[in-house]
Amino acid sequence: MPQNRQFFIDWIRVLAFGILIFYHSGMFFVSWDWHVKNNVIVESLKYPMVFFSQWRLSLLFFISGVGMSFALKSRKGSAFIGERTKRLLLPLIFGMFVIVPPQIYFERLQNHQLLGSYIDFYPQFFEFVAYPKGSFSWHHLWFVTYLFVYSLVGTPIFLALKSASGQQFLVKFYQTFLHPINIYLTAIPFMVLFWILDPISPTTHNLTHDWLNLINSFLVVLMGYVLGQNPKFWEMVETHRKGYLWASILFTTSIYLFVFKPIFPIQNEDLDFFIKGIITRINALSIIFCIGGYAKHYLNVNNKALKYANEAVYPFYILHQTITVAIGFYIANWEMAWQLKLLILSLGTFLGSLLIYHFLIRPFNIMRLFFGVKPR
Repeated sequence: MPQNRQFFIDWIRVLAFGILIFYHSGMFFVSWDWHVKNNVIVESLKYPMVFFSQWRLSLLFFISGVGMSFALKSRKGSAFIGERTKRLLLPLIFGMFVIVPPQIYFERLQNHQLLGSYIDFYPQFFEFVAYPKGSFSWHHLWFVTYLFVYSLVGTPIFLALKSASGQQFLVKFYQTFLHPINIYLTAIPFMVLFWILDPISPTTHNLTHDWLNLINSFLVVLMGYVLGQNPKFWEMVETHRKGYLWASILFTTSIYLFVFKPIFPIQNEDLDFFIKGIITRINALSIIFCIGGYAKHYLNVNNKALKYANEAVYPFYILHQTITVAIGFYIANWEMAWQLKLLILSLGTFLGSLLIYHFLIRPFNIMRLFFGVKPR
């Protein structure tokens, strides 16, 4: 790795994807719509799930934007798109044909929508009827789909920002926003998007009817691209990490008090919706800045664990949800404490992903290609 590599960014990426294992394991127990469900719903788990849902995807898209800024430093636009195609589109296609279908199979089994073996079920995929009516879907790989689209759409913008006029714009942008308070002004576009689109655009992950999520996530990627390439941004969040931590605590507490099953409900619906847009968007930024600051301060170190995890994290992401769904299907009706089931589900997902990666993906260049890992 280059000597000037920012290892803390790799650590953030690894930890952010690692959270997904626990989050998707939690989805098995709560009442929110998901692919398989435990025989007992655990309402109390919604409280920590709400906390993570505020920022986990924004952090992933932000770090992805940071990664794009580094990737374009040493590549032309065409080379960048070629690299993105290899790392995103190819694993997406492979994942849709190989990794995702078992999730639909186990879901249909649990819902008593089919009988028979997986071999009997799999040909339904080639009818290419979109899920949930049919069995053609990218499921959790929607994230990969969106990143690929953002890479294509964003490349002209990224290249424009590398031009002389683009650099002049960035200088003015940094002069205005690289301030521990002024940086929160970047939350305004996210608030406006929420106020306009949230009532009419529920999250679908289907790309074509997902306008709030689609535009919001692209802006987060663009924000990561612009801020992440500037060392002064990372210095700022490191210096003010305690302030961002306190802001995160304040706004997270506000969410529980006023927004999620509010203890102090706001009686006016319009005012409630307006305040929700402010609190949730500022909270997400506060947590991202807090994580970035503490990671830079404590995690800017390289070791063998990081090298292994940084390579493994993308295959883990591609694999993990299918393993979670499969394990969940088989343990759903076990009579045991939900805490123990959560441990089994999370640990089983991690170990299953690790074994498949280490023995079936890591040693073979053809498998590395399908899972977006550089050849050995």
